[in-house]
Amino acid sequence: MPSFDQNVFEDQYLVRYLVGDLPAEEADRLDQLSIAHDDFAWRLREIENDLVDSYVRSELNGETLARFKAFYMATAKRRQKVQFAEGLRQLQATNATAGERADKQSQSRAPFWGTFPSRIAPQFGISFAALVMLLIAGYLLLQNAHLRREVRDTRAQYESINQHARDLENELKQQHTTNTEAQKSLEPPDRPTADIGQLKTVSLLLPPPTRGLSQLHTVTVQPHTDLVVLLLTLESADYSRYSVTVKDPATNEVVWQSSGLDTGSVGGRKVVSAALRANLLRGRNYIAEVAGLPNAGRQRIVGDYPFHVALR
Repeated sequence: MPSFDQNVFEDQYLVRYLVGDLPAEEADRLDQLSIAHDDFAWRLREIENDLVDSYVRSELNGETLARFKAFYMATAKRRQKVQFAEGLRQLQATNATAGERADKQSQSRAPFWGTFPSRIAPQFGISFAALVMLLIAGYLLLQNAHLRREVRDTRAQYESINQHARDLENELKQQHTTNTEAQKSLEPPDRPTADIGQLKTVSLLLPPPTRGLSQLHTVTVQPHTDLVVLLLTLESADYSRYSVTVKDPATNEVVWQSSGLDTGSVGGRKVVSAALRANLLRGRNYIAEVAGLPNAGRQRIVGDYPFHVALR
């Protein structure tokens, strides 16, 4: 892998990337760098941790705070990371309060005990806090190692999926042609028919949701685009049919919904295909929520697929 200077971007520039404040072209470039260069991915994760800590400590304000809530916290994985940071901060505050109480209690004891308890109680609280921090640091190191493996595995999946993406588009076009010919054969010759093969479509292949910082994929919609086809890759095909709901994370408004969708196959992976009218989308972030439909009982959400729409 070629070397990369991870300090070429300023911290504030990477913060803008994390809260979705960069143009689509620049965001796409950083998406590629975070996959291709491990050093850059590590630095980006450090900036992300500092950003989450600043939010938990109420140090964010203005547009950065608004974008953090609307963009960064749009996915369940990132919200879990914020909740973890908040829990850690509460634990630190609890340990500090316990140390202060122990110090006050030691000062009020009888002279018989001397200064021994006043030294032991705060040290015990500090030692306990240090042990908790050590365990948390070990957990985070294990999580980072696991995430690095996931990045490598996901990169290999992308390469395999991209090779078959065009094949799937060709199959869709062939299916459109077949449907048109069948429609013509059923209608009188003098009756005009609509050739659905002439519809202008654009497709976006989305990988299975991953833990941690997910890559935000972008679909570019041209002025005369008719349909946007979302190809949602499943981690495991546990259901025979699925439903897809496209939402605006900023308002939680449902933009499009469909149920009873069958699965297909792309590059050996099961996918759910959802086609919606292009004029329903605006230049912003969306989430495609996929739910499995069991034979009996309520549907079960299997994943959230964030993506960005860029209008041309």
